[in-house]
Amino acid sequence: MSQLRRAVFRTATLIEPLVRPVGPLLPPAHLRIYYYGTWSPARFDRACRDITAELMTRGLRPEHRVLDVGCGIGNVAIGLLDYLRGGYDGIDVHSGAVDWCRRSITTRHPAFRFHRANLTSGAYNPDGSAEASTYRFPFDDGVFDFVLLASVFTHMEPASLEQYLREIARLLAPGGVCVASYFLLNEQTRRGVQEGRSFMSFDVPHPSGTCLLHDAGRPESAIAFDEDYVRQVHERAGLTISHVRRGGWWTGVPHEQDVLTVVRRI
Repeated sequence: MSQLRRAVFRTATLIEPLVRPVGPLLPPAHLRIYYYGTWSPARFDRACRDITAELMTRGLRPEHRVLDVGCGIGNVAIGLLDYLRGGYDGIDVHSGAVDWCRRSITTRHPAFRFHRANLTSGAYNPDGSAEASTYRFPFDDGVFDFVLLASVFTHMEPASLEQYLREIARLLAPGGVCVASYFLLNEQTRRGVQEGRSFMSFDVPHPSGTCLLHDAGRPESAIAFDEDYVRQVHERAGLTISHVRRGGWWTGVPHEQDVLTVVRRI
């Protein structure tokens, strides 16, 4: 983000208390703009409610312990505050988002914890000190019942995707569930991309042959993976894909990704 844009976003944070009440669990305006493109509290509230409803349909129960990879500014955590008893850990590369979540959520709800992963990303954290392709999550084996990755694999190259899936298999208890979103390339969606109907272009082949990039200069900005490859990687990691909800991203619907529900084999 440019210095000018950062300054403009932070100005919104300074102005907002002058124009409307700001509750303790509403992230600062500059962070909401960064993540959602708007400082509208209603947009953030909808993000909290929508993801909670989605997870309920995927089998989340109150007693589960949840890992939220790419937790951002805590919309999942806030949406689950009155539901989840088993515990929550969120992890993200964005230091400002993690710091806000710790101050505003963890201090009020200690079972909801947040962690910084200082991983290198040309698009989102260029000064990171570690590589996602070798990253080991700071948690013991089999301690989570439910793992969420919302719009994470849409920004990861193949080696990092494979490492994360190995780690997810390690972290999940037997029978545990992972819900993750992708841009999946198959015969139908490739046709939409090739015809220019996708809401985002994917016309740069990755050297691995497993995915297409939106931006050759910043590969992590957006990545669409070959569906057969994704299925093979899950199989090798010991994860079974139990359901696929097809998104309309390839028809021009903004941000509507494909969502996989995955189970760790017992």
